[in-house]
Amino acid sequence: MESLLNVIRSNMLVQAVVFIVLGLFVLLWPGVTITTVIYLFGAFFAISGIASLVSYQRAASPAHHSPAVLTSGVFMLVLALIVFLFPEAIASIFSLLLGIVLALCGVVSAVRSWELRPLGGYTWVVGLVVSVAVAIGGVVIIANPFETTLMFIYVLGGLMVLNGAGDLLIELAARREQRELRARR
Repeated sequence: MESLLNVIRSNMLVQAVVFIVLGLFVLLWPGVTITTVIYLFGAFFAISGIASLVSYQRAASPAHHSPAVLTSGVFMLVLALIVFLFPEAIASIFSLLLGIVLALCGVVSAVRSWELRPLGGYTWVVGLVVSVAVAIGGVVIIANPFETTLMFIYVLGGLMVLNGAGDLLIELAARREQRELRARR
């Protein structure tokens, strides 16, 4: 039991320090954070595109080659290339695109939730409320894209610091509990 507590404590301590350091980094350098996220999206697009092309090439026979797989692979690689060549431009319009995507996803989810109404129950209401909230959030981002992104980055950094501080407090409490457990023996 004591070895398990030691492992948990060491993991929580490392996690707390990492969250605090990353949170402070995000708070102090929000521009770098946004650019890094853009590069991560570029890497995601590149990996997805390569995976699609490999999947296309590995098909059992040429008759099984799907043009949709090839097209999506090429499209993802072109997106990755655009992101890597123009990260500042992408970062500047990222918020606007994010707002549009959120608004559209919210509307689509709201329509899907509304279609679940005939099945009975109230789960469709929850889906509808969440979907409308997402759509409204998307509209707010569209209306004020750059300040919204910066505020999101600051909130994210602050939450990371708070999470790390909370983990540190939990780790200290676990350490104190472990000492008291030893003292009782």
